[in-house]
Amino acid sequence: IEQRVEIYAADSSALQAFCQFQLLAKDGIYLHEAPRSIGKIFLASGSRADVAVQCRCGFMAPRPCHSHLNFSAVWQPMGLMGMAPTLENTTNRLLHIDVLSSGKRNEPPLQTFSVRRPCYLVDLREVRTRHSNRHTVKMPMLYPMAVKVDGKGEPWGHGIPQTLKEIPVGEVQEWHIQGLQFHPYHLHVNPYQITGIWSDPYYMVGDWHDTMLPTSMNFATVKVNVDTFTGKMIAHCHLLEHEDNGMMGYWQITGKEGTTWSGAKKVDPECYDSYFPGPPKPKLPPLWR
Repeated sequence: IEQRVEIYAADSSALQAFCQFQLLAKDGIYLHEAPRSIGKIFLASGSRADVAVQCRCGFMAPRPCHSHLNFSAVWQPMGLMGMAPTLENTTNRLLHIDVLSSGKRNEPPLQTFSVRRPCYLVDLREVRTRHSNRHTVKMPMLYPMAVKVDGKGEPWGHGIPQTLKEIPVGEVQEWHIQGLQFHPYHLHVNPYQITGIWSDPYYMVGDWHDTMLPTSMNFATVKVNVDTFTGKMIAHCHLLEHEDNGMMGYWQITGKEGTTWSGAKKVDPECYDSYFPGPPKPKLPPLWR
């Protein structure tokens, strides 16, 4: 089981195809503005990405021309003082690509778009949270393995541990997560939105995830719209070895089942809370006088 997988296009030349990645969505949720040009796809255990791949032939390449995608996977099961030894590193070919002519001299670039969102996925970046809804989540680099919230937490063994924290349904949480460089943080039930991260080429402010493992930084701030469902919300490291050793816990969501956050429509008046009503209304061009 690998910890991190990088997917990237082969080096281009005039004699073969040149391929580009356009990121559309991560962990099943569209970017707020898509597509986004990226050089590599970074996947932790359990991560997903929706990517459009556009390839064109080099000016000296035969038709059809060819290229391929490569991957590099590393296994770093334990961190120590901000570093982690690599116990296994695998690099190989992932996909062979044959590029056929479309009949057009130059394909147009993908048009930027935004999708209409359900109210539980409105943009939380500018939302102010209550002090009681702000917490620090820590995942230590060494044993004993545990998820801790505000300094409290224990490994999940054979019995059910104490809850990490009781949180109310229908409110927005803000969490500062530490230990992310070595532990992909996975949350059940509700996804989270990155609202603070420093200098990462793939994980960016505004992106939604249910699993994240930054490429170099050990911490990030996220917000969670605790929507509709009450009961236990599981959180754990998404490396099987770590969760099997107890790095798992649960948030206890309290309140009335079905409660939603009342501020969603103020943030995005076009968000929907029942069936999908169709795409957003097109924006009219500015009027020139």
